[in-house]
Amino acid sequence: MWLGVVLISVGGLLMAGGAVLLMGWVGGKNAWFDPAVFDRPGASKNDRQFLDLYFSALVIAPLLAGGLMIAFGLVLLG
Repeated sequence: MWLGVVLISVGGLLMAGGAVLLMGWVGGKNAWFDPAVFDRPGASKNDRQFLDLYFSALVIAPLLAGGLMIAFGLVLLG
């Protein structure tokens, strides 16, 4: 039972962190991310591919992992 509570708590923290990073990402250029993370005019194809990788690693992965942890935690509680 306690493992379910831990999974739900950690999953919630991961999802909150992913949401904060998403807001920082869509909020424009700020101090959170260096210029290499943003799409720039004249950027090469490699830069654009790394942009997708950065977005996946910083935003998609925490949201997906948090959602899975919450789901498994609910299964363990039920």
